[in-house]
Amino acid sequence: MARRILHHSSIGNLVTSFPIHDSDEGSSTLENRPAEVEGSPIGLMEYYADCEPKTGNPTLLAINIATPYKNYGAGSNISLSIRWWPKTENFYSSTDIPTPHTPAALPRFSLHGRLEPISKADLATKLIPACFLKAHPDSVLWQPGNDIHESDYVRLVVEHVYWFGGFGDRAQIGWLPLEEWQSVTMEEIDECRLPGEEKKRGGSGGWWREWL
Repeated sequence: MARRILHHSSIGNLVTSFPIHDSDEGSSTLENRPAEVEGSPIGLMEYYADCEPKTGNPTLLAINIATPYKNYGAGSNISLSIRWWPKTENFYSSTDIPTPHTPAALPRFSLHGRLEPISKADLATKLIPACFLKAHPDSVLWQPGNDIHESDYVRLVVEHVYWFGGFGDRAQIGWLPLEEWQSVTMEEIDECRLPGEEKKRGGSGGWWREWL
């Protein structure tokens, strides 16, 4: 389910922490950053795309001047939190979701790891820019080589996965085994159904029982 959310969503919150002692003495002054936020976490919306689905490592288009990437470069840990939201107009009246019809009942998760530059060879063979632009057409404005900001494609190499499936009396909450996260196949992702999604025709109709 987590891998299906990763594959079908494209926006998350990238979480880092401000440096305690800024290695760039002028950066905090230029940002007008209060000294009191040193070491504090900050989460900001970020585009991502599932361009390497065999690995479970999401693709990010890093703008070097952006706060998350500056924090990471200064030594911060980094995580990406993603939530599921059904793309259906009748979510609140759906009878397919065996929980109160509230976002609090829907699954979400957090990916923890490290950033790794994507090589030119991988960019070409895996069609990374085309994949990312398909998910985010407006990102054409800040693709690598643009005239405004320096940017590069990176992957978040997932090392830990924290899953929050919904209400604790009926959904799993906790850390997922990394080897299971990495071994999920595209066939399994396609077969899985999330809360609020239309059931696969010809199936048993019991996808939600697995979720419970």
